[in-house]
Amino acid sequence: LAWLELTVRRDDRGRTVYGQRALFHPRGLFGHAYWWSVWPFHSVVFGGMARNIAEAAAAEEKRRASMADSGTDN
Repeated sequence: LAWLELTVRRDDRGRTVYGQRALFHPRGLFGHAYWWSVWPFHSVVFGGMARNIAEAAAAEEKRRASMADSGTDN
């Protein structure tokens, strides 16, 4: 059983905090062997995913701020 948990929340200072957690419940020795063999790759993939999501969110915020400054609403 495996799933990816994504969360977004505001912290005490009003900042947006993105959370990402991969959960895996291995069955038996082969399940554990699989997990430890793919873990390094998951770290790279999920790290890249988190960076891409954060960059896209920052770009959207910048785009919206620019539109607000120019008086457009799209």
